[in-house]
Parts: sequence; structure tokens; C-alpha cells
Amino acid sequence: MQEKTLNKVGSRNWLIFIIIGFAGQLAWSLENMYLNSFLFDLGYANYQEMITWAEALSAITACITTIIMGGLSDKVGKRKIFITFGYLLWGVSTALFGLINSGNVKSLFPAVASAQIASIFVIAIDCLMTFFGSTANDASFNAYVTRNVTDKNRGKVEGVLSILPLMSMLAITVIFTFTAEANGEWDIFFFIIGAFVFLVGILSFFLIPKEKTDPKEEKYIRLVFEGFKPHVIKENPMLYIILIADFIYCMASQIVFPYMIIYFNKTLGFEGTDYLLLLGLVLIIGSILSVVAGFLLDKVDKIKMLIPWSLIYIAGLIILFFVNKGQLIFAIIAGTMMMFGYIIVSTVINALIRQNTPKDKEGVFQGIRMIFQVALPMLTGPYIAQLIINNLADETFVNDFGTIQNLPPKWIWLFGAGFFALIFIPIIILLVKNRKNHKLDNKGLLYDQDK
Repeated sequence: MQEKTLNKVGSRNWLIFIIIGFAGQLAWSLENMYLNSFLFDLGYANYQEMITWAEALSAITACITTIIMGGLSDKVGKRKIFITFGYLLWGVSTALFGLINSGNVKSLFPAVASAQIASIFVIAIDCLMTFFGSTANDASFNAYVTRNVTDKNRGKVEGVLSILPLMSMLAITVIFTFTAEANGEWDIFFFIIGAFVFLVGILSFFLIPKEKTDPKEEKYIRLVFEGFKPHVIKENPMLYIILIADFIYCMASQIVFPYMIIYFNKTLGFEGTDYLLLLGLVLIIGSILSVVAGFLLDKVDKIKMLIPWSLIYIAGLIILFFVNKGQLIFAIIAGTMMMFGYIIVSTVINALIRQNTPKDKEGVFQGIRMIFQVALPMLTGPYIAQLIINNLADETFVNDFGTIQNLPPKWIWLFGAGFFALIFIPIIILLVKNRKNHKLDNKGLLYDQDK
């Protein structure tokens, strides 16, 4: 009976995981998808450069913040306070984007440089937003989830968490369609998202139970650098090999995902109902398939399942390369395959990371995860994408400011597939090591079930 209770997630935890997780993903979707479109619409000719800078600086901010604040949350033994106040300030900083537009900037600076200056303001606020978001979500919420799942339910929890980014993409697309796209009301768009995140911050105060963990006696600075110590790496080889696989996956995804909306909307020309239908079906079908697969994940060898899921992701990316303008059904089929592969690979990798995270150091190792999952991919993927666009773009777009901009070409999908194929190197190493040990040499969250 006790074991059965430990293996249950519980309704309260499900609410915490889904509501707080969804709000966080909504804010991240805004940053990862529509902030790039916002920079595009500001009219700066070399918008790819601004997107690349935004991705890189945001990644650095997220990584440093998660390491510092994750260590601090481990030190004080609390997650709730960081989640609540982090989400409140995250919502406020997200709403600040609504105050930026070329018109406002033109009233303060020369018109000729207004688009560039507005873009710089966006990047600055993005870094501020990322600081609060990484404190609340990456460092604290993810550590809370890791602490409150077991080997028996980790797959199903991760399966649900993995579709939250897609559900947030769908929700934010609907909001975007009726605000920024319909009437150019970017300010309303940002205010709505910011207000929702702020309200979830208030709700989290009442939803998350009081924590009983005592502050650690270990020095804070030692906690912060825990994941960088050679003996820690040596003691947790599976974790760091999985993190290398995660880096490859995220780097390849960063080549295509920052430009996915622009590609579907501008390069392929899907607008209005067609655009909503494309994105909606891709996200919904991909999510359903991923949740089903996630619930089955706890019953299979996760490492072995990375092989077929990775092949599906690669196939989806390659097929998208062959989609042409007007081929809506073909785009939906290819996009669904790509999205399913994208989500389920993430589900498996994140479940393995949580499974191999050292006990009582969940916050600290969120920072290590961010290095491989965010910082390194964002410092490589967007630069690769920029090189592809600058050298292989065969179509341009003239925006409302009369500026000619290169549109992302179909080659981003093929290069994304090629770089992602490198993931089979760490997968093979994991399989060999797993076979040699007969089972995962897990140094992860093995909680004392007698307590």
C-alpha cells in the first residue's frame, strides 16, 4: 500500500505540474517563437542578427541564473518562494514588451535607427524576463517536479509535461491571431500573456504546499559548483552522457524552431484559417500521440526507445524539406511527424535526466541541465541557422517599413536533421554502458521509502 501511494502522482501535484508548468511554457513560447516574429516586424533589415543575439544573450542569462538560483533554492531548502515571486515578476517583465514599438522609439531617437534601437530594447527586456523565468521555472519548478516524481511515474509525468510547450504554442497562436496578426496589436498580445503568468504566480502561493525541508549546512558556493566537480562527473556518467545527447537534440531544434512560424507563414504562405489549421492539427495530434507514448514509457527501456523516436523526428524534418507552397495536407502530415518526434525525444531525455539527478541536489543540477539544454544549443543552433539563411535563402520579403528581409529557406529542415543525427553517438555509448552493467547504474533520486 505504501509503495502504491508513493507511485501515485496525486491530484494536487498534477494541478501544480500542469497549471504552473503551462504558464511557464506560455511565456517561453512567446520568447522562443513570437519574440522572433516581433523582432522581424520591427523592421530592422538584418533581423537574423538580432534574433541570434537575442537567443545567445537569453541563453547565457538563463544558464547563469539557473545555476545561481538553483543552488540558492537547494541551500535554503525551499522552492515555493522562488516559484511564486518569480512568476509574479516574470509576468510583469513579459508585459513590458507591449511598451516597445518603432513609433515610441522614433519619438526618442532618430527615425533612421528606430528599428535597430527598438530591437535592442527588446533584447534587454528579454534578458530581464529570462532572469525571472529561469529563477521561477528552470531552477525552482523543475527542481520541485524532479523531487516529487519516482521511477514508477516519471514517464507519465514527463509525457504530460512534454506536451505543455505544444499546448502553449497552440494557445499563444490563437491569442496572437486575434491581436498582433489581426490588428497589429502587439501590446495587447504581450499584456495578456504577462497578466496570465502573473495570476498563476498568485495561484502558486496557495497551490504549492508548505515545504518541510531544512536549510543545508553545506556552503552555498560549494553547492553552486557541485555539478562541475570532476569526481561528481565521474560518479554520474550516465547523467552527463544523457546531457550530451540533450545538447545535440536541442542544438538541432534551435536551427529550425526559431524560424518555424516565419517559415510556415511567410515562406510557405499559409495565412488565416490555413495557418491555424496547420499549426493546430500539428500540435494537437502530436501532443495526443506523445501523451500516449509517455504513459507507456515507464514500462520500456527508455534508452532503447530513443532510437525509433529519433528516426521519426529525423524523418519529419526531412519530409518538411519537400513541402511546397499550397501543400497544406502534406505540410500537416510532415509537421505532425516532426512534432511527435520532437516531443517524444524530449520526453525520454528529460525522464532520463530526472532519473539520474543526484538526490537533494535537484536545484543545482538544473543549472547543469541548462548548460546542455539551453546555453550551448542557443550559442550554436541560431548561428548555424543564420548562416543557412544568409547563404541559401532564395526568397525575400518586403515589410511595412520597405525593408527587404531574407526568408528562411527549406534547407533549415535538412540541416536540422543532419545535425540531430549526431545524437546516435551518445545513444550508442549509453546502450553499451547499459548492457555492460545489465541495468542503469543510477545515482539518481533513490528516496528512502521507509520514511
